[in-house]
Amino acid sequence: MTRYHTDVHISIIWRDWARFRPEAMIDVQIRKLQKKDLYNGFLASLDSLRKASNLKPKKAGVIFGSISKNPYQITYVAVKDCEVIGSASILIEQKFIHDGGTVGHIEDVAVRKDFQGKGVGKKLVKALLEYSKKRGCYKTILDCTDDLIPFYEDLGFKRYSNSMRFDHLSKK
Repeated sequence: MTRYHTDVHISIIWRDWARFRPEAMIDVQIRKLQKKDLYNGFLASLDSLRKASNLKPKKAGVIFGSISKNPYQITYVAVKDCEVIGSASILIEQKFIHDGGTVGHIEDVAVRKDFQGKGVGKKLVKALLEYSKKRGCYKTILDCTDDLIPFYEDLGFKRYSNSMRFDHLSKK
């Protein structure tokens, strides 16, 4: 005879449901990154990935200028109360295969730690998926750590292949 521990099962369901309930989602505006955003939370939001808030203003401006001129790259930000609390980027790659089709590569999905788990990352990724679809991409891909797989699977991503990395020596 199998015994079910319904109290444990119910608490697991409740915990999972609580993560996705509408009250847990916060209202944010998703829009394209603007230069004024650099020191209005954008670089600080990237700190959840790797320290970026210490970037010198001149260098940040040069990087922003270069990225904003690239028609195949866009960064979206999540704004709450006039401050950037998250961001994500996408690069569009032209292919020879798939009859010259394009692929969207999502990069650097970052949400300030105090806003994580409130739907901000999901809204950013959904906006990038819509952008990729409108650009005619036949697929959109990303790399993530194992702990983030459930987050992306909830958005419809599937595990597909392995990611490999080669670190070049620093010039410093």
